Amino acid sequence: MKSFVYRVSCCIAFFSLILCYGCESSDVRPDLQRVEGKLTINGEPAAGAVMVFYPAQGKEFDSRGSRPRAKVDEKGMFQLTTYQNGDGAPAGEYQVGILWFDDPDSSKPWNKLGKRFADPEKSEISVTVEEGNNQLTPIELENVTISKRPARRRQSKDIDQVDE
Repeated sequence: MKSFVYRVSCCIAFFSLILCYGCESSDVRPDLQRVEGKLTINGEPAAGAVMVFYPAQGKEFDSRGSRPRAKVDEKGMFQLTTYQNGDGAPAGEYQVGILWFDDPDSSKPWNKLGKRFADPEKSEISVTVEEGNNQLTPIELENVTISKRPARRRQSKDIDQVDE
């Protein structure tokens, strides 16, 4: 009986080690640098715009493919977040994509900037995050066409109506 208990105990210990090893996160989070900046579009703060920072050359810094991101406040200011609010971003080169929705709470929000700034390669906005605290050079986008949601056509029995 003692030998059976010993074997069962060894098996439990072995499988516990395997489970613990398998559960251990192999994804080490990189060191993050504080990053703050300002975004204006046509001279005005881009309040509510969402910025996503893509590592240049597709170089990932964790296995999740995390992307530093920020939401622009009423004054045009933003702080980068990678994992927790305002924690920053790993040092490196980034290409920036921007989405600015007319109604972010809508089930079908409309991006007021169209597709140009949504694609980080087409936006032509690049940023370098250095070791330490970073105050980025203001991103000032000028002569940007702000697109409006197209009017939907609705048909009634006798008349075509346009919703605006």
